[in-house]
Amino acid sequence: MKYENIFIIGEGKVAKECQKIAELFFNQEVRLVIFKETSFLDSFFNSLKKSLIISANNFYIFKPLCVENNTIINYHNSLLPYYRGVNAHVWAIYKEELKTGITWHKVDKNIDTGDILIQEEIKLDKKITALNLLRVQHNLAINVFKKALENLKNKNYKKQDECLTGGGIYLKKDLPNGGFLELSWEKSKIDCFLRAMDCGILSNIPKAKIKLFNQNLNILFYEYNKNSLKLHLENDIILKINKNL
Repeated sequence: MKYENIFIIGEGKVAKECQKIAELFFNQEVRLVIFKETSFLDSFFNSLKKSLIISANNFYIFKPLCVENNTIINYHNSLLPYYRGVNAHVWAIYKEELKTGITWHKVDKNIDTGDILIQEEIKLDKKITALNLLRVQHNLAINVFKKALENLKNKNYKKQDECLTGGGIYLKKDLPNGGFLELSWEKSKIDCFLRAMDCGILSNIPKAKIKLFNQNLNILFYEYNKNSLKLHLENDIILKINKNL
């Protein structure tokens, strides 16, 4: 199986590790695309033909011309068709799912609707945060990537089950409850919200907020003890919430 060129676009560990795996699998160079400007990416990808493009932890949306002229595969951090779009790990925790997972799939002209190469499940407990879940998902995506390539080579893939309702497409601007914690929620929902928004300091997802004293205050971090939840807010404010709400 030989392509004119093989490119990988993405950031971080997933892209770097999958680049190595793909080079060994195809025994040819896999070049990392590092353009940042969308106009450059449009021009570059639309110029390609008969290439394999690997999208690994990437937010660029390929244009129809590129999709038509090339083979494109993408890593998505959910069990498609559930949670298409971005930040699927956040929504899975917020919606109190019992499981999620990862998907490698072919790219078509719509968002996260292409044929599935491989899926793997992850069970969710009541302690996992979005940051920790994303790490598990990234490692799993790397571990099964070779199998995804084998399935691509052997044309062993399947259509997504359109009978399943995945809740639509989540955009970058979409956040659980707009990113705001409500003190009127039951304690289980408060917990799910905080864990869902606990994405780490390097995330592009903004910190969770709370409306207090007619202000929108960032929740810097939170901690549990035996009887209460403490929210550490900006302006050196600490809000203590009884766990028996």
